[in-house]
Formats: sequence, C-alpha cells, structure tokens
Amino acid sequence: MRMPKRPCGERDGGSTAKPRQPRLYLVCDDWDSGYSIRKFSLPADSGEGAVQGLPTLFWRVVKPREDPHHFTSAFGTKIMGGGARSLTSARGPEFNAPAFPIHFPVGDDRLYVLDSGCLELCRLPLEQSDVESDGDDSPLEEYDFRSDIDSKGRWFWHQLPLPPFSRMDVTSYAMHPHSHGHSILFSIKSEDLAAATFSFETGTSFEKGVCAWNYLGEWILPFTGRGHYESELSALVGLSKDKGAFGYIYACDVPNTSNRPPAWKRSKEKVFSKNPADKHVSASLVYLGYQRKFCLVECVLVEEDKACQEVKEDKDDQVLLEKPEGTCVPQRRRYMYRLMTFSLKYDKMGDLRVRHRRVRYYKVPSKVSKACVRQDPVVFWL
Repeated sequence: MRMPKRPCGERDGGSTAKPRQPRLYLVCDDWDSGYSIRKFSLPADSGEGAVQGLPTLFWRVVKPREDPHHFTSAFGTKIMGGGARSLTSARGPEFNAPAFPIHFPVGDDRLYVLDSGCLELCRLPLEQSDVESDGDDSPLEEYDFRSDIDSKGRWFWHQLPLPPFSRMDVTSYAMHPHSHGHSILFSIKSEDLAAATFSFETGTSFEKGVCAWNYLGEWILPFTGRGHYESELSALVGLSKDKGAFGYIYACDVPNTSNRPPAWKRSKEKVFSKNPADKHVSASLVYLGYQRKFCLVECVLVEEDKACQEVKEDKDDQVLLEKPEGTCVPQRRRYMYRLMTFSLKYDKMGDLRVRHRRVRYYKVPSKVSKACVRQDPVVFWL
C-alpha cells in the first residue's frame, strides 16, 4: 500500500506541490477479515481529560488476524503485509519468515528480514520502481531487478548468509548510521550464550556477494528492540523494557569497529504512563525524523479499582492527581492506546532529559484481538 500524495492541480499555477506531511499510521486487527490502518495526527497538547475513539479508517487489509508484526514499511512510503490482500491495492511480497520477523527497509528499494532460520532480501521490482518513481531521475541501471519478480508477477526473496545466533536471542538492533544502509547491528543474549553484538555487512553490491557477518564484541546495545539514529544527539536512541530500566530511554554512541562497548546515557525520566490506573501492556517507539522528537505508542489496560485517579501530563513532567470525591464513575477494564510525543536533550549536567511531553488517549476497539494488543504496537511514521 502506497501512501497518497497531494496532487498538483491547475490552481497551483503549475508550481510544484507541497511535500506531503508525514503522519503516524497504526495497524490493528479490528474487523473480522483482517486489519485496519488508521492515520493519526499527533497530539498538540496534553488533553489529559479527553479519551477519543481511534481515527477514521484509512485502509483495510484482508489477512489472517493476530499477526500484526508481519506488517512493515518499505520501498519509500509503502505499508506492506506479507501475503496480505488489500481491498484497494496490489499484493506485496509474501514473507517467508515463519514467526517473529525483524524488518529493515533500506533506502527506497530494499527490504531485509531476519527470522528464525533465515535472513532474506527483497528488492523493489523494476515495474514498481518505474511506475512509482514520481519523476525520480535516478538511473535505473544502478539496480538489478532480474530475480525479484517472476513472469506471473510474484515477488520472491534472496537467501542471505545465516546469522551465527538464533532469532529468539536478539535483544536489540539498529541500522549503523555511518554505513549508508549497508550495515545492520544485532545484539544477542541468552542463558547459553554470552552477551554479544554482531553486524551484517550487506556491501554495496548484492550481486557481487559482498555480504558477511562480523563479530563486534561481548557487549550489547542498551535498549530493547529497535534503535533509531538521532543526528542532533549523534546517538542510537531506544526504549528499554529490561527489568532494571523498564520504561526509560537510552541514547547510545554509535559503535565503532573496536571490541569496546559504546558509551550510553539513560534518561532521568520514564516515558511509560505513571497513572496507577494504567497497567502497561506493550509499547513501541517511533522517531519523527527531526529535532530529537519521538512518539511513544503505549497500550495500557485501565484497571477499574484505580479509575478514580488520573495523571496530569504537562510538557515537562507527569503529576498524579486525585479526582474529587464522588466524581468517580465505575468503569470496566478496557484497553487504550496512549500516544505521547516528546523531545530529548542533554541538560547542563550532561544528563539525558525527556521534554515537551504531549499525551492523548485512544480507545482500543473491542474487536481487536488480545494477541494484537499484547504485541508491541505496529506503527509507522510516513
């Protein structure tokens, strides 16, 4: 599925159309035949007293439910579900990944996927690239699409060298920002293996076979899951879900080729909800692409016995408030999505601080499966 672009009409006097503003897109299985994709405007203020329904439906996809992690963004401004049939768009590549894929879109033409027992590459077919280039003058000869789509129009995958570890041992991962999309970092940890970090070097040419795994050292990236490079901080930024640092943000120096672990700093504040009525279920961190800005999408379960308390969340902090006695209305347990935008900065002491919080709550539709809400929200900034 390709995100729509604003057309350039006659009223523009032939001038170039304004760039489309990125939006946040959420995938959830809230109907009987598959998934809905909803488009969000980010909160402009805290809105702590307002709980809203999810935004109007943007797209629907026919696909077996309870597996939102099979969706990814790739090839520019596309949202793709492996083997999915969109109600209004063409089918994308069917993922061979069997269980818990980790997706790495690289540029506008490549998608790497790591899963149990496989590492694969899918590239944008020539037909797709040519039709959807929007006037891009990049020479097509620099890409080779010979084997990515067959005569029946089906996409398929290139098998790459297997990793020297199990997919289920991966604790964190990120694209190396100084490798031009040609190096992917993976940290692993398990009961049987010492903590370690590896890089997968894709090279500049897949056809020449320049793909290799490198061992970087006995250390791991400090966050959980995906890390995002933030240029103003010169750091990989990620969310921690470890027991000792649950809900904190880490900013980690970009690893070099030595065996020494990179330096990192942990935020002074947690970003998960402090409201005692909110029981944490899952969360994803999205980088908004500029000025150290991020969006946390957290799924919480609201507990009935604590519903008489609320949290006022302002731009700098969260403050617990007691609702006036007699104003509490009994409520059932319910799931909600809590969206919080914020920015990061180092203070005068060099500590990492969370600033300019903006929070909004959305009701999770009753048809969304428990399997979906218990997995980290599948969200994209496109």
